[in-house]
Order: sequence, then structure tokens, then C-alpha cells
Amino acid sequence: MANRGECLDIPARTEKAMSTDTHLTGNLHDAYVRFAGRTGGRNTKSLILPSARTWEQERPDLHRRFMKSLGLDPMPERCDLGAFETGRFQGAGYTGKKLAYQLLPNCWGSAHFYRPAGLPEETPTPAVLYTCGHTNIGVVGLQEHAIAWARRGYSCLIFDTIEQHDNPGEHHGLNLGLTPEWIAMGYSAAGGEVFNGLRALDLLLEQPGVDRKRVGVTGISGGGSQSFFLAVADNRLAAVATVAGVSDPAYAIPNRQVLQHCDCIYLRNIFARDIAEYAALIAPGALLYCFARQDTLFTPGEFRDLYRRTRARFESLNCGDRCALHEYDGPHGYNESGTTDAIHDWFDLHVAGEPHAAVDTLAIAERAECLGELSLSVFHGRTVEPNHLHLLPDLLAPGGQWNLPREPAGWPALQALARTRLREEIFPLLDAVEASQNLVCFGDWRLMGKYRRQAWRGSLDGMEQCLFELAPADDSHQRVIVALGGREQEALALTGLVWDQLGPEAGTSVLAIEPRACGVHAFPAAQHNHLNREGCLVGMTPTMLVVQDLHLLWPMISELPSVRDRSIVLYGRGEGGLALLFHALMHPLPQVEAVILEDLPGSFAGSAFQIMGVLRVMNVSHAVGLLAPTPVALVNPASSSFHWSYASRAHDRAGSQLLVGMGSLRASLEELGMLKKFRA
Repeated sequence: MANRGECLDIPARTEKAMSTDTHLTGNLHDAYVRFAGRTGGRNTKSLILPSARTWEQERPDLHRRFMKSLGLDPMPERCDLGAFETGRFQGAGYTGKKLAYQLLPNCWGSAHFYRPAGLPEETPTPAVLYTCGHTNIGVVGLQEHAIAWARRGYSCLIFDTIEQHDNPGEHHGLNLGLTPEWIAMGYSAAGGEVFNGLRALDLLLEQPGVDRKRVGVTGISGGGSQSFFLAVADNRLAAVATVAGVSDPAYAIPNRQVLQHCDCIYLRNIFARDIAEYAALIAPGALLYCFARQDTLFTPGEFRDLYRRTRARFESLNCGDRCALHEYDGPHGYNESGTTDAIHDWFDLHVAGEPHAAVDTLAIAERAECLGELSLSVFHGRTVEPNHLHLLPDLLAPGGQWNLPREPAGWPALQALARTRLREEIFPLLDAVEASQNLVCFGDWRLMGKYRRQAWRGSLDGMEQCLFELAPADDSHQRVIVALGGREQEALALTGLVWDQLGPEAGTSVLAIEPRACGVHAFPAAQHNHLNREGCLVGMTPTMLVVQDLHLLWPMISELPSVRDRSIVLYGRGEGGLALLFHALMHPLPQVEAVILEDLPGSFAGSAFQIMGVLRVMNVSHAVGLLAPTPVALVNPASSSFHWSYASRAHDRAGSQLLVGMGSLRASLEELGMLKKFRA
């Protein structure tokens, strides 16, 4: 046996190092920069382009992924629009009417419909759907565009976002840090606005005098992103001109422009796809990108590269002439008549199929030809009652539900379904890493002749992980506590905290895991919302990254000599407990005797710990219940016992233990019969 304090010179361990990393980082923002740079495989030598020969077979799956990334798969059933007119107005060269319409039952939006003056109502015209960007009242603040289209001989429907005018919705909840739970709900601000846009498109196509085969969509800023997303989502649109509205995370994350953008401009990129891949879904429709060179929300390198990648895909589908870039000088805005002229020409070519009269859109506002709010208000401060538009996130993102089996034989199939849904719908990127998981032992010590401490350093995608184990020196232990702490919990300290609770007589070892961006590499709490947002853009929030670490480390951990062939208790705290819960559900192991979760959040509401879309599949209580018949103990849970109804009933039916409200890890082990009860 080694002398007290002696450090044994053990060769670096066991698993072949497959990573070529020479410098490991703990900075999660830097990792997200790298992840964004490889979305869609674009860091390869050549773009992977669609084939015109197989495109029709590939297109439906790509479209489904896009809609799921918006939170619109499955698409809610579209109700009757229930549209009605609240007034009319007119001006030089146009007539207009004010409309209310339903997105969903008793969820009301507002819009204006413009027609060329003097044109019979039934005379067909090409049409434009104008999507509003950020302004207090979209249909008022951007009316010059609708006026211009009407003067040019087009019909135009311009509509408010869900939070403009008198609409009581909200789409800034995540970037303001007010509704982080939207991530777990699978709701996105972009998806809410796209659904609004789809209903507005339905409304436009219901209007008399609209040629349904000649319709385009355009808008600026947030409206630019919505026009782009709508054209990807719905092939009823023949063309799109998106102005200052498409952001590429591969540029926006490193350039810090994510901090300036609203979330209505971004997908929840759960499949880690390049936005240019989805742009190909617009083809054979026509796509015009418009960007200003001095717009601080974008860089010329970003939008030129976006155009290059998109154009290559259009060309591979034999419609390269239907994708173009118009760039111009100035800040965020249209800035010059040449911009609106380019959009007008694009629609004349690809929507109307013939030239129309030239109209200077910007001059309409400059000449004060626009009407005031009093003339244009749809609701004048009081919308239709009831109006549940503020509940749109809940209505578009229904929570998952799970049966409680009536017989024990029903559990295996239910748990297999849970694993499948979690892997396919929530964690499709668990194995999506650039460099394979690496784990190397860097220390093996005997302490005071009684204990053995081992240490491993892992590396994954250029980021450091750390593992520490404290065990009896003679390796006589029969049980291993695999421990995972909260975001700031350092693994070496965690081994001591757990060991002190158990006592040396426990016959147990403690193996603590410090995942990437945790422990000594933990980021400040003030950055959590920002990093959650960045994580959504690459398909891996900070909490999901911990689940991925467990997934990739576990095959190596389970083969360590000190772990192999021994019973295992999984112990997680806070965010670590949440990650360990979903890991355990996806990786059932017969040697796991129990799962003990301390300070486990009972819900995702207001929490910094978010897993993209998980509530579409299951909530925390479902996950705890679906672990049955493995015993589970909840130490100081964040919610009352009433919150755990599903979990309690599931374990009752499975004949297993669920202990809610335990005071400590040791108390849980004692109650589960794994430790003798301590007597002072």
C-alpha cells in the first residue's frame, strides 16, 4: 500500500484519445460560436446541395423540420377566420377597409386591406401580404407601403403583429428574460408570428378581387424575417422580398448581434440546420434578399454569404435566376427609393407577370400623405371580447400527456416510447459532435492509507470536463454514487460533500462529474438567458449540453474498473438533477438501484434551466414517474407534493418507491434501505 500522501505515477488512462484538441476551453459562448459555424455541414469543403432529381422526395421532411423548429408541427387546426369589418378609409389612388380576424377561436388580430381606387371589387389583381416590423402600430406606421402597392394596381393586406396596436400578445418574452419557459414549451416568438401571418394570408385570399395564384409577401426587420419564414412555410406565395430580416447565427453569435435581435427573427434550431437550407423550400418561388450595408444588426459578409449559400441551392434546383440580393447604403431601413423600386420590380416579374406603374413609396410618407391613428385604428383601444391572444403560447404549444398503465406489463412499452420520443423530438443532436468523447486519467492517489482518489479529464468539442472519484483504498465498495451538481458545483468539492454525508462505513464510492461549462468553467448567472438564447440557435441549450455530456461520457464511466459490475445510485442537484433525470430515462441501466434528485425544479416556468420543446413531450413529473420501477427520492423539491401527482401514482402502480420531501441524500439512502439509519 502506498504511503500517506504518496502520488502514484499511473500512466494516462485507458480510453484512446480521439480528440486533437491542444487547448481546452470552458467558455460556452465560444463553444456556441463553433457550433453555429458548422450548422448544416457548412464548415465542410463544399456545400451539400439538394438534387433536383430527388428534391420532391426530400422536401416534405425538410419542411416538417422547419415547421417543428418554429413550434408549428403539428399545426393547430385552423378555425373559421370570423373576419369582420370595423370601418373604411380612402386616399389618393386607394381605398381601404379595417378588418378583425381570428387566429384561433377568440384570439383576434387586426389588419387593413387596400385596393386600387376606382377598380370594381371583383376585378382580379395580383396581391401583396405586408408583414409589419417593430413599430407601435404596424398598420399605421408602415401604411405607405400598402398605399404604394394599391397605387401600383395590387391589392395589399397589411397586418399587425400579435403585440401591436390593441393586440394583447407578446413576442419579446424570451429576449427580455420574462418567459424563459417558452424554450421548454417549444414555443417561439417567430412561430407565433408565422401562425399570425398564415391566418393573415388566409384572410387576404378570402378578399374579393385577389388573384390567388399571384400573391407575394414582403416586410422589413421583424417583418422581413416573418415574410421569409412565411414563404418557406407556405407555397401559396409566389415570391418574397425580405428586407433586413434574415439573421445567420454563425455570424450573429460571434458578432454579438443576437443581443440586439428580437427572437421573432430566429427559429428554435433543434436540428442544427443552416437557414439557407430552409430557404431552398421557397423554390421554385422567387426570393429577394435586401440588406443595408451600414445596418448594425448585420454585416455585409453575413448577408453576402447567406445569399451565396442560398443561390447555390436555387441553382441546384434549376431556378438560380429566382434568387437575388439587393444591397444598398444606409442604416437599418429602406433608406432610398431604389430599395422599394427593386422590390416592386421583383414582384412585377415573379408575382404579377407584367410591369406596373412606378410609385415612390418613401415619398408618400415624406409628403405627409399618410392617415392618422384615429382614422386607421381597428379597435380604438378595446378589442373583441373575449380575446385570448395573450394565451397564444399556451394554445400553440400543448403539453404532452402520458397514460398510467393499469398493469405492470404496460410499463416497458410506455418507457420505450418515452425514450424514442425524447431522442427523436428533443435530443436529436446527442451524437452530433465534431470530435469524439475523450477521457484520460491524470491522477491516482492513496490518501492516508484508507482512501483512493482518481481523477479524469475529458474533452468534447474543444471543451473540458472533469471527473473525480473517492473510494475505499482496497476497492471493496459495492456501490457507486454517481453525482452531478448544479452549474457552479466543482466536481472535486462535490465528492467531499457526498462522502461526508455517507461516512466511511457506507461501503460506497463517490464519482462526481463536472460537465462542460460547469464548475470552474461555470458562466455568471446574469448570462444564463443570453446563453439559453444562443443555445436555441444551435440546437443545444446549456442544460441540454449537460445531458449530452452524460450521454457521451456514460459508456466510458460504466467501464471504469471502479464502476463496472457494481450497483449505481444516480444523485443530481439542481440543474444537474434535471439533466440526470432525462439521461436516466433515456438510458435505463439494470445496475442503477435508485435515482436521488435534490432541489429538482418541478417546472420550467421562470427557470434558467431549459430543454428545448420538452414540455411538448412530457413534464418533470412525467419523467420522474416514467423511471418506475426504479426507486426515486426527491430531496427538498422545489414544488409541493401535489405537483408530483403523476409521478406518485406511477410509482404506486409499479410497486416502487417515490420519496418526496426527503431532507438529505443520506436520509434518502436510509429510507431506501441502502444505508443503516444513523443514530447520534
